[in-house]
Amino acid sequence: MAKRIWFTEGFSSQREIILAIKDFSKKYNVSIEIFASHREYRKEILSVADYAFIEPSNEQERLPFLINTIEKYCIDVLYIAKNASWYEKYRSKIELTGVKLITGASDIQLLHISENKMDFALFMQKQKLSVVPSILINNINELKKHFANPPFENLCIKPVEGIYGMGFWRFDNKISPSRIFSHPEDRKVKPEVYLQLCEASNNFKPMVLMPYLGAPECSVDIIADKGDILSAVAREKHGSKQILKNSGSAFELACQCAEIMQADGLVNVQTRNNELGLSTLLEINMRPSGGVGNTLLSGINLPGLMVMFHLNVMTQAEIKAYCLANFKSTEVISLPSATKYPEKLTNLI
Repeated sequence: MAKRIWFTEGFSSQREIILAIKDFSKKYNVSIEIFASHREYRKEILSVADYAFIEPSNEQERLPFLINTIEKYCIDVLYIAKNASWYEKYRSKIELTGVKLITGASDIQLLHISENKMDFALFMQKQKLSVVPSILINNINELKKHFANPPFENLCIKPVEGIYGMGFWRFDNKISPSRIFSHPEDRKVKPEVYLQLCEASNNFKPMVLMPYLGAPECSVDIIADKGDILSAVAREKHGSKQILKNSGSAFELACQCAEIMQADGLVNVQTRNNELGLSTLLEINMRPSGGVGNTLLSGINLPGLMVMFHLNVMTQAEIKAYCLANFKSTEVISLPSATKYPEKLTNLI
């Protein structure tokens, strides 16, 4: 009988993850059936699974829906990327069905720390890992004081909680006040303009003030088992190009971080270099990154390895031997691409 894994509502990279798992299982002749679900009709994601269904939009219906679906279709592994805290809250009830639940974390307190950028920075400091220095800003007056006496060079700011870099801005006194409108993609704003907009909105939420660190940025995609690192690929970013690596200071720092945070599943750690050129932690995301599909070009299929491990098809030792034999450092670039959007889902159940 085929092994069955269910991916609940995820991000856009879930499509690449499912396709990577299918390719890996076919190559190694392992029978796997992939289920995928979403609260919306994300056809580009759902269409690549073997079976798909729509999740209830009402959170109160989620738990009985999960339990009934797991039992009805004999799901072996339940993998989630969104609402991890909710799933951790009900982990014991979900696992009573016999399913293996993967949320990206194995400790709910560490999961909460990962979701709060200020808490994460303070926790990493306690662990003696290099992390970007951070100052919590609770209100506009605090921000004004720091603008008057900058604690760092090249200030930047971002929300305490959030994804996709939403709310991230760099401060620059030399640019035009209108640049925020003419070149929003630069993420640069004059400090007084930022303050004026904050005061006008009258809805200031806690932010983190920090120095803007230099290049290169490194995004490290990692598969882990309760803090044990099974495999990882670093994507060192140089403009539009990325160098895929499995060594170096950023790689090692990211793996240390994932180990301390007891990561469990496919996660991502981001670093940048500080003023001394040393790798420094920015954040950990207890979920797959948007660029995880790029790592396939290194010869390492992280999604495929993750599933093989959690379905008890490959051991830690076998995964490490596979990575040693197949990894190849290479330079890649992301290019625009398109796929035909399905008119309807033929795999809905």
